[in-house]
Amino acid sequence: MADRFHDVRQVIHNAIQEGLIPGAVAQIGRMDQVLWQDHEGEAQVLAQHRSMEADTIFDLASLTKVVATLPAVLLLMQEGSIALSSPLSHYFPAFQTGMKSQVRIFHLLTHTAGLISHQPFYRLTKDSQEIIKMAADEPLVFEPGEKVSYSDLGFILLGALVSKITGEDLATFCTSRIFEPMGMTKTRFIPSDPSGNFAATEFNDNRVLSGVVHDENARAMGGIAGHAGLFAPAEDLVPYLAMWTGEKGVLGEIVKETAIKCQTPGRNGNRGWGFVLRGDSYDIAGDLWPSTTASHTGFTGTSLVFDRPSGYWAVLLTNRVHFGRQVDIQDFRRRFHNAAAVALFG
Repeated sequence: MADRFHDVRQVIHNAIQEGLIPGAVAQIGRMDQVLWQDHEGEAQVLAQHRSMEADTIFDLASLTKVVATLPAVLLLMQEGSIALSSPLSHYFPAFQTGMKSQVRIFHLLTHTAGLISHQPFYRLTKDSQEIIKMAADEPLVFEPGEKVSYSDLGFILLGALVSKITGEDLATFCTSRIFEPMGMTKTRFIPSDPSGNFAATEFNDNRVLSGVVHDENARAMGGIAGHAGLFAPAEDLVPYLAMWTGEKGVLGEIVKETAIKCQTPGRNGNRGWGFVLRGDSYDIAGDLWPSTTASHTGFTGTSLVFDRPSGYWAVLLTNRVHFGRQVDIQDFRRRFHNAAAVALFG
């Protein structure tokens, strides 16, 4: 039988040959089963050449939001430690007055709190608690719930919220309550050996970042932040996606079902709790995945897509910022997922 994933592999091969990305690791599967996997290209080109391997570890960037911070918050919710409808002012005094008093925890998860997308806090401080305070002190740019506007600041606050409630930093809580129970043994915020098998990201401060978090705010926060900072190989994302597409993992079924329903009806974007849904401007699932598909991306060139009803999922990890952060791979991501959808759904 002809290789049904031939076109998927070719999309990746062409992107590498055209110089769009240095390399990639991709896996496609259903629930906890890997149906196809591939790695090609180079983990590093600048300064030295290192080949991409199947177990190369990637800076997940904003996949941190859904792989670490989201399940941490949902765990606390399902255990009764928090309610997502609770005012953020219960935990952050900066939200006690004016429009900010209207902000609820779920607003942060759906990017509807009214917070600005990004602020270069790292230029002002290298203190994690100070950055959290600066994020909390930021004025809102629109009324809470009015519209969807993607915000790192909201997830910086969610990471801090987990710490406030548990008394542990986000990395410690996620490792003991999410990563270890699910067998994600190589997933961590601060790599124990930065000289290991990492996909290099950008040339920055006269060095190539490898095993060092790319996001400047997360780096200033010591590598542990709710919006970015997590490292993992593709293989560790398999049990994570198996949780969302099956009945395994640390989250209850009703929690997972609710998280991937549209929580922003009538707004300018389609968002679940944390996840991008079909039709949102950040949707990279292409033209063929079902309407029930959820996804997320990371700035360094990472992404994941899954469809809970069918159980199918796809992981595409690249180090596209190695060639500069101006490199746009959105079209490549959509073409990859189109080819994947044909292979999976026929």
